Amino acid sequence: MIFRRDPKITFTTYPHLKDVIPDPVPARTVMPEWFKRLKPFVNDDPKGKTIKRCPPFIDILQTGWLIGAPADTYLTITDNGANVSWESEFSETVLEEHSHDQIVGHSQIPKPPLKFINYWQITTPPGWSCMFVPPVNRDLKYFEAISGIVDTDKYFEYINFPGFLIPTEGSIMIPRGEPIVQVIPFKRGFSKKAEIRAMNKQELEKLDFTRRQRSSKNSLYRDTMWEKK
Repeated sequence: MIFRRDPKITFTTYPHLKDVIPDPVPARTVMPEWFKRLKPFVNDDPKGKTIKRCPPFIDILQTGWLIGAPADTYLTITDNGANVSWESEFSETVLEEHSHDQIVGHSQIPKPPLKFINYWQITTPPGWSCMFVPPVNRDLKYFEAISGIVDTDKYFEYINFPGFLIPTEGSIMIPRGEPIVQVIPFKRGFSKKAEIRAMNKQELEKLDFTRRQRSSKNSLYRDTMWEKK
């Protein structure tokens, strides 16, 4: 994770919805089925590593929490995404409609723009915000959220999730608990300025040293530099 013991993120909801809507879950506990089945090496060859041996892929897959759909929701999409209707037995609002006029020129049009209503209020310690992104490195079947950032240390209110339905025609059911967004806390304050320049002699030598190490060790980063999150 981006942080370990402290600070801590808190998810709260209305008392009457606790244990009705699915709890947010650590992303590491909901790994894609294809990833679970994947072997770490191709044909058991140590040099033929699969993505299951790739720390950057695994780290982002496991980072943060997943918030799922609050209830089973049945949708009918017609007219190439221009019209969408839905129903659910959930006692509260599940979705709200947006229009293509609000996002003229967006590359996802004609996919229907909708907003999932979220019933988890999210609190982070002072100085911490949250990124809300589509579930990363996962197959998205129904809905792709629009990414955003909220200063969750200051804004005590539910944060809803706009995005696009992926199908543009037909009937679908988005099941209760289907991951809608991945919540990734981060600490604010990183400098908005960057140093951009050519590498100096010492850095070129360091790069060469790293490459020589890589050529002699099959999993240099994973085995000697990577810290498990």
